Amino acid sequence: MKSNIDIYEFILDNIQKIVVPEEIITIELSISRFELLALVLSDKYETVTMSNLAQGMSVPMSTATGIVDRLVKKELLKRDRSEEDRRVVTVSLTKNGKALVEDLKKHFHNYLDRVRGLLSEEEFKTGLQLVRKIILGFQKSESKSHEKPNQHRKSIKIE
Repeated sequence: MKSNIDIYEFILDNIQKIVVPEEIITIELSISRFELLALVLSDKYETVTMSNLAQGMSVPMSTATGIVDRLVKKELLKRDRSEEDRRVVTVSLTKNGKALVEDLKKHFHNYLDRVRGLLSEEEFKTGLQLVRKIILGFQKSESKSHEKPNQHRKSIKIE
């Protein structure tokens, strides 16, 4: 088994090929990763409230507002008011935003096809299982780190 240093070096030397395929680099040049995440979440939910978007991106509402401001300025998202509650601001993709997300999906699907071409079906399934296990493990450790430590109270009997 290789040491952590060897694995680190190998990943560092090849990270660009794994995480950012060449086809996606052009998309990344025009928008930030948080802007990309906002677009993907807006696509997933079609119309999303600002608070749900901020929560989905794990950022404060003020940060989400700045991200949405930039995407509205780039004509990729549009803001609306909720029909049920006019105080609630919702965002959704514009025609240009939908085209960009569809382009991203196409590149991602092509990337997955390339990965599938390198692996057997069994290896691909095993890889997905490992990725899921890692993600769930990180989610559990993150939720534990946000928990408050048990606070023990000492009872004092008053007579």
